[in-house]
Amino acid sequence: MFEILAKRFVKNYQSIEDKNVRLKLISLSGLVGVFLNIFLFIIKITIGLIASSSAILGDAFNNMSDALTSLITLIGAKASSKPADKNHPYGHGRSEYIASFLVSILIMIVGFFLFTNSIESFNKGNLPKISRLSIMILIFSMGFKFYIYFLNKGLDKKLDSKLNFAVMIDARNDILSTISIIIAVILQKYISFNLDALLGIILSIIVFKPGLDLFLDTIDKLLGKGISSDLHKKIEEIILSGDFIRGYHDLKIHEYGRGKLVGSCDVEVPSNISVGIMHQAVTNVEIKLLKELNISITIHMDPTYCLIENDENKKIIENLRKSVKNANRDIENR
Repeated sequence: MFEILAKRFVKNYQSIEDKNVRLKLISLSGLVGVFLNIFLFIIKITIGLIASSSAILGDAFNNMSDALTSLITLIGAKASSKPADKNHPYGHGRSEYIASFLVSILIMIVGFFLFTNSIESFNKGNLPKISRLSIMILIFSMGFKFYIYFLNKGLDKKLDSKLNFAVMIDARNDILSTISIIIAVILQKYISFNLDALLGIILSIIVFKPGLDLFLDTIDKLLGKGISSDLHKKIEEIILSGDFIRGYHDLKIHEYGRGKLVGSCDVEVPSNISVGIMHQAVTNVEIKLLKELNISITIHMDPTYCLIENDENKKIIENLRKSVKNANRDIENR
């Protein structure tokens, strides 16, 4: 179903490397989640009121909470897609992380209340009483939750989206919760203690842990976590492959949302080459970093050594001089 919607509403929906396409797919997945959870809420709240079932009514409001999670995903992706402006020159990409941060808090709150309620229920010794109708509704809704889970799992893998990961975890928690309720109801007649409460305690830990992991990971992103060693190595290789660049220092990379990396760096260059020629060599490195790694870096030249004149270096200088002429010609023709 999602592929049909994506094909209809997202232009070039398979071009996931395109930032705008990626964010539109995330937004669409959030919209699907909102509609499915509201649909389940309406069905459950209606049946719950007719059957006077507190279990079904409670699960109905759980779906409304899930709809809120999907809505945050939708808003976060929409906000991230806003272009740069005067007050936000690097765009709004971090909105995705803020939305993930909010969802992680919701997941932890659910885990916390599930734990406290389960402890209270276990201490009181209240045995669960759920009708067959309630179980049928829970199984019915679990089918939709499986769809939401696998949809967001696939999108997280393709789009590397913390938002889809958060919704996936939320759906997984609901599936585990429903399964535990059904197991408890089936086995409770053979057990004297409150199995439902015990499973709730175990489940609360399973729910809380990924929420905490997502919370900490998102905080790292918002606080400006450093780049991976693998990416650092790739940047280093490209910088040192530049003509006449012998070394570099003070490499700084800042992330403004997924795929929006901006930075600066100082490179060691010869002092006995014209500024124009060396500027072109540095520009070539900046262009290569942008094309291959999608990183916008401003490079500062530090003259630290003298270049030996030989045929090989003269050839490189001549090629750079031609590049400078071509660049100047392009500027004049604009």
